[in-house]
Amino acid sequence: MPSTTLLVVSALAALVGVAVYLPMQRSTTLFEGPSVVENFGMDRCKRVSGPAFCDDVRVQRNLNLGFLACDPSLPYRNFAASVFDEAKMKEDGALWVYDLNKSGSPAEKLTIKGFEGPFHPSGISFAPTSDDGTPARVVILVVNHVPLEMPRVEVLYYYPARKSLVYKKTISSEHFFAANKIAASSSPMVHQHDDTPSFFVTNDHGYNLTDWKRTYEEKYNLPAASLVYYNARADLAQEVGWRFQLPSAIVASHEDDSLWVAQAKGGTVDLYKSHVLSVEHQEQRVRSADTREPISIIWPGMMNEEIMNTKIFNVGLDYEPESMTLVTISHPKWNNYVAVAKEKLHSRDAAPTTKAGFILSKANLYPVRVGETRPKPRKDVVFDPEETPRRYKYKLFLEPLISNDGSDFGTPSAIAVSGGRALVSSGYEQGFLDCSIAP
Repeated sequence: MPSTTLLVVSALAALVGVAVYLPMQRSTTLFEGPSVVENFGMDRCKRVSGPAFCDDVRVQRNLNLGFLACDPSLPYRNFAASVFDEAKMKEDGALWVYDLNKSGSPAEKLTIKGFEGPFHPSGISFAPTSDDGTPARVVILVVNHVPLEMPRVEVLYYYPARKSLVYKKTISSEHFFAANKIAASSSPMVHQHDDTPSFFVTNDHGYNLTDWKRTYEEKYNLPAASLVYYNARADLAQEVGWRFQLPSAIVASHEDDSLWVAQAKGGTVDLYKSHVLSVEHQEQRVRSADTREPISIIWPGMMNEEIMNTKIFNVGLDYEPESMTLVTISHPKWNNYVAVAKEKLHSRDAAPTTKAGFILSKANLYPVRVGETRPKPRKDVVFDPEETPRRYKYKLFLEPLISNDGSDFGTPSAIAVSGGRALVSSGYEQGFLDCSIAP
């Protein structure tokens, strides 16, 4: 008869084994993806030529212009997939603009007046502007990956009347060690002299390229990445969110300092909101960088408000507050995407032997019971969140709208939505997609 100690040790060993096995099995399933990637909905999309190797795409909605961050060196710096050779980053990238107001208009490459130095753009965001009228000037924030240096944020001015892009300044911080995507804040903390907004930046990993701990973060898929907030008036940055699992996209929601975050290796899309949890710990007295006067600032207290378990690698997302439209772009097979990245690292222009497709999904509201995740109501129950909100509520569910196995277009990097249209960029494709997502 086994002793009590042996039984307890065996039980503990079994629990530890299950605790280790289940997350590993979940990660393996997520990485491998479905056995078959269906092709449907591509008749909704047209490919727009011109830009290539584009890491991000955003729409400035006052102007209804799409901006793409593209870089011929992008195949040599895929930090999200931990595939890089910074010695090959010799050609500079550029921003491209695409007019959604004119059917059939080409994408145009922009030059930056007054800018000197390497330019390898990644994430893009815009300073919030008034909803009425056309702004005479748009403030653009761009994450710039300078080879063998810490990423930085470039502040640019775009003048729509003459399609001109002008360099304003560079923002650096020790907290931008693995900066990837960026989202401007709606906070009133805006630089008084140059209109630079406060903003959020995601570090796609918890450690930079030279840190030995990054190897273990990648090997065991550890949730070690972070969210950084930059206060424009204080000219200070601070980490305000931790333990993210490869945050690959970030966009503002309809509430102040609320964010949608795509965690690629977590297989989730999360909504985070800022709360004042402790004035003592969040408030700070500083001297402003613009007026040099003493001011009080409040660092955001980010809390997770909603989690959508999508079970696929969401690498891009966008949210349109006016229509409350949420869309994502995903890799159905992450392992295939990494295989393409490794092949392109050696020969950027060679056709890869592996296909890496995409899934474009749109979020739809369904009524569900409180505490349940059933996407559609049961036939024998009348779900009415308006009459009984304590028992029922509306919940978002992502549903595939367009899918391709990579034979027509693959390796997506970002998505932007405007009205009933969505733009999809790719880090390895020539051109980008302009798709209809209207019902």
